[in-house]
Order: sequence, then C-alpha cells, then structure tokens
Amino acid sequence: MREESKKYFYCYDRRFAQYLKSRGFDYITLAKNRYDDRLFTLWEKTIEFEEVLANYNN
Repeated sequence: MREESKKYFYCYDRRFAQYLKSRGFDYITLAKNRYDDRLFTLWEKTIEFEEVLANYNN
C-alpha cells in the first residue's frame, strides 16, 4: 500500500459521511470516482478519526 493512501480515507457511504460530520470531522473533498461515477468524500486520517472509525465498526 502506498504511504499516501494510509493518510486518507475514501468514504462512499453517505450515512457514514454524515456520521463523521456529526462527530466534528470535515472532509477534504467531495468527488466522483472516475471509473464508476460514484460519489465519495475524502477524509484525512488522524488518531481521533481512527478512534471514531474503530468505534463505529464495533
């Protein structure tokens, strides 16, 4: 895995993106995947972000 991809989280789930926003995080960009035209939000991974991510998945 490239080092750059470890710093960022690509979210294709609108509900999860709303959850992250409600937890005080802001995405870097909203974009469309060039291969399948699906929208995604791009988030910077921080320690706090990864804690919220881990808690959401449990």
